[in-house]
Amino acid sequence: MQKIVTLLLVAFTASLLSSTTNAQSILRGPYLQSPAPYSVIVRWRTDSLTDSRVYYGTTLGSTTLYKDSATLTTEHRVKLTGLLPKTKYYYSIGSSTQTLRGSDSLLYFITAIDSTMNDPVRFWAIGDFGHGNKVEHNVRESYYTYAAGHHAAFQMWLGDNAYQDGTDQEFQDKVFDTVNGFGNVFLNLPFVPTSGNHDYNSICAWQGPCNTDPELHTGPYLNIIDPPTEGEQGGVPSHRKLFYSFDYGDIHFVCLNSEIGSGITPAYNWIGLNNFDTAFTSPMYEWLKADLAATTKKWKIAFWHQCPYSGQNDLTELSSFQLYCIAMRTHANPILEKYGVDLVLTGHDHNYQRTYLINGHYGYKADFDPSMMINGTSGKDALGEAYTKYTNGPVAGKGTLYVVEGNSSGSNSPSPFDHPAIYWGEACDTCGGSLMIDVNGDRLDGHYFTQYGEVHDDFTIKKEAWTGIDEEDAAFDHFYVYPNPFNERTRVGYSVLKKCNVQIDVLDLKGRVVYPYFTGTREPGNYLDIIDFDTNEALEERGTYLIRLNCGGIVKYRKVVKM
Repeated sequence: MQKIVTLLLVAFTASLLSSTTNAQSILRGPYLQSPAPYSVIVRWRTDSLTDSRVYYGTTLGSTTLYKDSATLTTEHRVKLTGLLPKTKYYYSIGSSTQTLRGSDSLLYFITAIDSTMNDPVRFWAIGDFGHGNKVEHNVRESYYTYAAGHHAAFQMWLGDNAYQDGTDQEFQDKVFDTVNGFGNVFLNLPFVPTSGNHDYNSICAWQGPCNTDPELHTGPYLNIIDPPTEGEQGGVPSHRKLFYSFDYGDIHFVCLNSEIGSGITPAYNWIGLNNFDTAFTSPMYEWLKADLAATTKKWKIAFWHQCPYSGQNDLTELSSFQLYCIAMRTHANPILEKYGVDLVLTGHDHNYQRTYLINGHYGYKADFDPSMMINGTSGKDALGEAYTKYTNGPVAGKGTLYVVEGNSSGSNSPSPFDHPAIYWGEACDTCGGSLMIDVNGDRLDGHYFTQYGEVHDDFTIKKEAWTGIDEEDAAFDHFYVYPNPFNERTRVGYSVLKKCNVQIDVLDLKGRVVYPYFTGTREPGNYLDIIDFDTNEALEERGTYLIRLNCGGIVKYRKVVKM
């Protein structure tokens, strides 16, 4: 009997040794996680058990430094530490006995800038991209064309990353694939992810809705990602892959999870599904408050999947049963706006759209009022209408821009975008696209470009110090027009600061009054006027007009376009 046991042990040891010496095959990757100034995580998958080794160095062909992991596994994870910030490193992967992929021109990473550097930061956001189709392919190629010579620091996933159910095979075929997917992109561009409802079908079926403890969630998406959960890249530790935060330069990023809702067990309902109590809280929201309160970064950007606002098909109204969208708007948005978050990126609705700079809109579109519009212009710096966020004074940090980027592998059919908070949106049979964000000092620029590389929207947010208001001259504030462009009618909103005679006129581009809309005395307060262009003969023609607001002798203009 002892001889048999000895023979079995010898056979098992030989098999184990064989698994570390025989040729292995890479099934997935390599890919990069948690990009930081002094570290990065390299991951890959093999077809059989082996230990892990990553060689790296700053010169191609001379990657003599290495880091090992002795664990025998098919899911390899090696964290490189002690790196220099803003430095390009080449790397190779394998085991202690063989190299599976040697260092080449595609296997590299660039470490993040550290907190002392003021370099510009660029990142690339894609949403609802995991169909593995031609649109996804085109979106990928349009990135290479658009970003030639100035690549992003990382790719941001906005959820629904692998259709239909977020299985491991779907991630393999539609995300890590190199034909239509991003397998080759991930060799040198890290991705920073959030999950969507389709990803969650293999974690906790969202249609149920999900009714298991979020602390116990596991599955393909969560197994793939490796985000910073312990505050190692800035922020308050979340101790969970479900949601997390990190710093990159002077930006604080917050990733939330819009899928952890339960209408059955309150303890598992971390987003507030079907709960409209403003006092509602959960472990995610308590962490979010602590995290945002702790950061001192100039810019704050949040991202998750389910969009809080949509102008297409009433998607975010109660009648559409998009309750996860409503829950995030009801409970997450107030926290974000309280702490001055500048930009929120989501997906879910298969189109591109963005709001004006807004604050305080947590209900349905019928609940929107002028006081919620911080800036109702286009946000386009080329038109002199960039959004301004003040860094001090009575309105410090007020105003958030919400963007939906959910057409990175397909788009909804065309239909009108109708929501008072939405500035513009695009959906059509060929409207695939993605979003590039550039942050440089006191300026943030967004560029939405299509799968064919055409820029169809851009916006700018600028940070400025508050200069105050001269009470002798001030008559009104927050003068905006929306929607703009428009088809039939548009709204003119403004705040009267002291009693004055108000006159609103519509002018042509030569400055001639074509329609005297309103004259009268108004008390201090917020006002919203609707100008119906289609019912007035002088305004029926399509084209560009000026709306002039005169309040107590103080005059301002807004350019509007009738489509």
